[in-house]
Amino acid sequence: MKSDSIPDATNYAKDHQATPAYDLLTVDVWDTLLRRRCHPDSVKLHLSRYLALHYANHLPPSCRDSWSLLQLRQQAEKELGDISRSRGFDDEYQHIEVYRRWLALAGLHPFPHGKAALENLLVTLEQVELAQEEYVSYADPTIVATLNQYSAQQFLFLSDFYLPASAIRTLLDQHQLSHLFSEGVVSCEIGLNKRSGRLYRNLHQMRGVQPERHLHIGDNLLADVTAAHAVGVKAIHYMPHAEHDRRQRREADFHARANALRAAIQELHVNQSSRLSAHQQIAGYGRSCSLLLIAFVLYVMERAIADGVTRLYFFTREGEFFQNIYQKLADQDVLGFSPPSTVLLQVSRIATFAGSLREFSLAELMRLWNQYSVQSPNALFKSLGMNPDLFKDQAIHYKLTMTQPVQYPWRDQRITVFLGDERVRTEIEQQLSQKKKELLAYLATAGLFDQPEKIGIVDIGWRGTIQDNLAYALPQATWHGYYLALNHYLNSQPENVLKNAFGPNLNQSEDYCHLLDCVAPIEMLCNSINGSVVGYGITEDNVHVFREIDEQENRIHKDFIHQFQAGVLDTVPFWADFIRTHAYSSDELRPVALEIWSSLIEQPPSFLTQAYFRLNHNETFGVGSFDDKRRLLTKSDILRAFVSRKYRLKIHNFLEANGWLPGLLACPDIDPAFRNMLRRYLQIRKLRNFLR
Repeated sequence: MKSDSIPDATNYAKDHQATPAYDLLTVDVWDTLLRRRCHPDSVKLHLSRYLALHYANHLPPSCRDSWSLLQLRQQAEKELGDISRSRGFDDEYQHIEVYRRWLALAGLHPFPHGKAALENLLVTLEQVELAQEEYVSYADPTIVATLNQYSAQQFLFLSDFYLPASAIRTLLDQHQLSHLFSEGVVSCEIGLNKRSGRLYRNLHQMRGVQPERHLHIGDNLLADVTAAHAVGVKAIHYMPHAEHDRRQRREADFHARANALRAAIQELHVNQSSRLSAHQQIAGYGRSCSLLLIAFVLYVMERAIADGVTRLYFFTREGEFFQNIYQKLADQDVLGFSPPSTVLLQVSRIATFAGSLREFSLAELMRLWNQYSVQSPNALFKSLGMNPDLFKDQAIHYKLTMTQPVQYPWRDQRITVFLGDERVRTEIEQQLSQKKKELLAYLATAGLFDQPEKIGIVDIGWRGTIQDNLAYALPQATWHGYYLALNHYLNSQPENVLKNAFGPNLNQSEDYCHLLDCVAPIEMLCNSINGSVVGYGITEDNVHVFREIDEQENRIHKDFIHQFQAGVLDTVPFWADFIRTHAYSSDELRPVALEIWSSLIEQPPSFLTQAYFRLNHNETFGVGSFDDKRRLLTKSDILRAFVSRKYRLKIHNFLEANGWLPGLLACPDIDPAFRNMLRRYLQIRKLRNFLR
């Protein structure tokens, strides 16, 4: 609060008919000349993120997050301030000294890459911090008009700060303020500060200025006013109400970051009024859900930098959308430093599985059967990318019906004898050899070879089997996988595979496990119009990628999904600036992002349910066909389920295949009577289970 006895900059000139001339006029820098769009510690948090990501493998586990490193930096500052005070100065320190001590406290002493690399890092840290100050700072809107009211022989900026005067000059240059000052003095360079008053005295002595001929303007009541008055300096408390209120809000947001994040989401909220077109409402929903996907892609960036991958390969189909977000975030400089470059890798389970088999054996086929324990011969060959008709006659010979599902195929003697038939085996092995050749040829066109290197891949999830396939195909490489979520692995994991998930990872924890109860809507929202990859073909001068495009699926994309994705992409500049300015990590975004995911599944908008239940879902791999979500039970089936175990089982199987009960109950395209009857049946089933 300002004291009534202390003049402020806006009223001082009014109270004096003739503005006195001074020998020296000094102006505070932060929150006087310059302001930040964030809390000051957000800049240090940004630098902490840089260190945490680029030296993750060298930092001890307790120091691998930005907040822990921020605390260590504050400790380094205190230690150096105490040392300075013990030597007769004020508690001041220079940034390079802070960095050096900070790195030591963080466990980087001795520095793992040698002394020369350490000196280079210190310079890099300085550049990153100054660049962030440039990014978040802006000129105070009224300071120039205020200074124009006063005259003095010399104007200087005066700051208690740990970066040197040259850095301050750079910032003032950027904001067209440096012309106001001949030079400046910063506390870290002389070891004395305004808070103690010793900086003022030093200034008077060095420049031969009498205290009463010195006018100082600044925002801090203690350092800029009280301490200045104590040594005889005339001082003006500069605190414009509007900017001061903004500063207080930013400080409050820094200490309540989850609340600030939710407030940011509200800024993007579009009122879903009836005046908006259907496309506008869908795009608005994409905006409101955007943090989920933005946070995931930020997580990918962070992990890729920390893991030291040189390139990121985004898998079709959902990866096409993720790569678009990634590139737009990178273009907006969301981190303040460059993430790895990206490549779109055109792959699928069908396109990679056959070519990844190390041999044709029941043991290798278990990678498929562990996921699909009930499978027809027809579905088996489609999963291998082969024409089932080529094996039809031999199947009949072994009393197999190509379309008849077989439970536990590896235990069925008909299947094992059939696959052991010499003609069948020869044909399969020839095709597998060709598919391996085609897969490796395509991977080579994408810059992927069987050699030791770190490869990053990005996909939506859920068990990472495409990554497994590629790891078997190129076993010398190490494959780092980054996923939205991961379900329980059903196969043993290749030794050269590492998998991480932004959302739930049921291989590590059951947290948020309900989000994996229904993943098809998320897949649909992140889908592309370019179809599914089904294989590759080699010509003399090229490798062709074959895709299967479903026109009905693309109509759904055009009517619904495209608008949703456009809404998400529209928010990238907003989120990139928000994340960069306030130094949010993906870890901080994660809880709110997963709340959005949960709401999307449990309280879906009508357009999303309409799109889902008009769609054929491609389940060719494993199942051998498309899953038509338009197929429903009848009201008669539900009525019979009240009294018949057979029909209760039918409803159970239907709901399991449907995969999205909240969507089914919310879809306006489905007969309301059917939905109400199903809802009543489920309520009674729940009560019956409770009583049992």
